[in-house]
Amino acid sequence: MQIILLDEVRFDQFAISHPRHNYYQTSNYGRLMSKNGYNAYYLGLADNIGEIKAATLILVKNDAKEKRKMGYAPRGFLIDWNDENLVKEFTDGLKDFLSKRNFTYLKLDPMVIYKEHNLDGSEKSLADTNTSLVQRLQSLGYIHMGYNNGMEASKPRWNALVSLDNNIISLYNSISKEARNKISDAAKMGNKVYKGSANDINLLFNLINKNNPPLDYYLDYYQFYGQNSFEVYFNKLEPISYVNSSKSLYEKEEQRNNELNMQMQDFNNPNKDAIINEKLKSDELLAKYKKNMLEASKLFQQYPSGLVTAGVAIIKYGMTITFFASGVNETFKDQYPEYLLRWQLMQEFARQGYKIVNLGGLTSDLKKDYESIIKSEMSNKIVEYVGEFDLVINKKAYYTGSKLTPILNWLNTPI
Repeated sequence: MQIILLDEVRFDQFAISHPRHNYYQTSNYGRLMSKNGYNAYYLGLADNIGEIKAATLILVKNDAKEKRKMGYAPRGFLIDWNDENLVKEFTDGLKDFLSKRNFTYLKLDPMVIYKEHNLDGSEKSLADTNTSLVQRLQSLGYIHMGYNNGMEASKPRWNALVSLDNNIISLYNSISKEARNKISDAAKMGNKVYKGSANDINLLFNLINKNNPPLDYYLDYYQFYGQNSFEVYFNKLEPISYVNSSKSLYEKEEQRNNELNMQMQDFNNPNKDAIINEKLKSDELLAKYKKNMLEASKLFQQYPSGLVTAGVAIIKYGMTITFFASGVNETFKDQYPEYLLRWQLMQEFARQGYKIVNLGGLTSDLKKDYESIIKSEMSNKIVEYVGEFDLVINKKAYYTGSKLTPILNWLNTPI
């Protein structure tokens, strides 16, 4: 078998049918990165009859100032990592191929699960680990960059996933109780989820409330993945519904509060302490619902047609949905519009037959920030991948950082 260059069509045909397919290992991503200062190359391991057994996109930074020449295979190779002979043959082939083109090393971060965790971060007692894979790769010349728990690597090592179930009740019960309570609260507030268009990407960008990456970053994704793969969705607060729901909640709680007050007058009631606690909680809810009513009336005057309070961009590829970026109107964060938005999308994608939702990367400290809390509470599986590896091609240059001759022109240099 030998390493060959693939065109985009042939690579994509292999990639989408591979069990480890992911949206990074696509020509869409290659073309996107080519616009942003990289060269994209598609390599395959072909047998004697030309059948592709493994493949990878390799990105090379187009910068003549770089002393050490590196390639990057985002999210690893499309290969059966359990086939030791295949991994060895592909690795040896890549070493030889890249060595002749003056590479120093190749970086990769396979989407191979190292451990699974419970939603509180604790390790599942029956979870499989891939320690043996790390050891096997090290024996082939890969340097493992460690089990980092933060965001230091090229891609997050910890990810929050949702295994979808078309039984919506089972799916709902698979996420945390905290998330279910917040979804329930948001559903009472007159919220509505709708799909946006390319013209709404700027709206999402404003909700994200960050200048890095810039707006063009999201527009590029839409351009290279297309409207059928890169989609944006929003949660819209409809003031008239908000007014009605707040009023209804207030009236129901007011009636309950009065009943609790009557029970407190019964000095012979053995549950008086519990009733007092319930009355205090009811007082807090009444104050909250009264505040909501006033806020709803004000919103109705300012935004009679509604106000967008949360948004999310997703990427569809194969049987996986990736929640790519999201944002929330800070004023309405305590009404949990992002929870409702994500949940309604999750159940819709489950009905459409998708198998996995990747809510995105986080750190081992699952409660570190608002975004991490959402991801961990909305998931039903926390995984950590095996991490980053450097496949060393030229040891001297790798360890000393010595400058080499420029990378040869791949497509025009016969070797």
